[in-house]
Amino acid sequence: MFAKCSLMLVALWGVSQAALATPNMYWDHMQSVLSQAECVSRGESLISAQTTGRISKDADSVRSWTDKTLAVIECIRMGDHMTVMVLVGSDDASSGSKLLDALKKGVQ
Repeated sequence: MFAKCSLMLVALWGVSQAALATPNMYWDHMQSVLSQAECVSRGESLISAQTTGRISKDADSVRSWTDKTLAVIECIRMGDHMTVMVLVGSDDASSGSKLLDALKKGVQ
C-alpha cells in the first residue's frame, strides 16, 4: 500500500510541475506614422513571414497562434499618432524573444 501511494505521489508531483510551467510572455509598444490599415497590413505580412500558425485579423489587429506560440500586433489610433503593440507568448523563451524582436523591427 505504501509503495502504491508513493508511486501516486511521484506521478502527481510530475503532473503538478508540468502544470506549473507557464509560457513566456513578451510585449512592447511603439509609435508609428502608418495609417491603421497600413499597420494591420504590415503586421499581417510580418506575422505570415515569421510564424506558421493560423492567422486572424480585423480592422485594428492581426493574430497568429499555434499550439506553442501566440503573436498579436495591435494598431491603435491615439490622437494624431498610431500606437503599435506587439505581444508574443511562447513555450520556448528563446524563440519567443526572437519572434518579438523580428516583429518589432518589422513594425518600426
